[in-house]
Amino acid sequence: MDKDFFAGIKIEEIEISGVRVRFPIRYFDSSMIAATFPAPAARVQEVLPSDRLKPVQLMPGTAAVALAAMEYRHIDGLAPYNEFGIMVPVEYQPADNVPGLPGLYVVHLPVTTEEARWGGVEVYGYAKFMAEISFEDAGEVRRCRIRAEGKEIITLEVKKLVTGPQSSELYTYTVKEGQLLRTLVQQQGQVGTSDVSGGARYTLGDHPIADQLRALEMDETSVLHQYVPQMQSMLHLPGERLPL
Repeated sequence: MDKDFFAGIKIEEIEISGVRVRFPIRYFDSSMIAATFPAPAARVQEVLPSDRLKPVQLMPGTAAVALAAMEYRHIDGLAPYNEFGIMVPVEYQPADNVPGLPGLYVVHLPVTTEEARWGGVEVYGYAKFMAEISFEDAGEVRRCRIRAEGKEIITLEVKKLVTGPQSSELYTYTVKEGQLLRTLVQQQGQVGTSDVSGGARYTLGDHPIADQLRALEMDETSVLHQYVPQMQSMLHLPGERLPL
């Protein structure tokens, strides 16, 4: 892993509800599998908190739902934990004929430790809750299974890919105190990406969140998937507060 990724970063320590937290949060060693599935844009719009957030359309009338499973093995100031993101690629449009601000609206973000849940909710407004999130390798597939309250939510399977060094930046959208927060996430690692359809699949369970995903009428065939066995990342403080 590239130590220079964190070089020159100014660390800011802030007290939040009596707890001292360092920002940006630095993830020194992690992994990820992710996939994107088409869904009707009208259905996807229903889970967004504002009409100013518009789902990115793969084609007219068709939006996308992104599923991502992360295994955080070494984090600055936090114990290791796992996380699963259910997200919608969106653009924030403050007015007609104004270019939109791209990002991922986070619908649900279950995690496996209370400190990860608390920090994500308190600082960012992430829709975090406690869940069981497990990973396993099954030959050419990496699998993640999510359970909560004794019920199955979802299982995601992603085909492994040849990887190479890659860096990226993305923004997440959350709602906190009646505003949209837009937060920068920087990443680098060994990344494999494929737009060959069907490289990932999901299985829904009997949890209410699984029912919510069924209502989105997501296609069972993925249009993009990623396999990232090694990754470093930085989660910055929210950089923009936007009206809903």
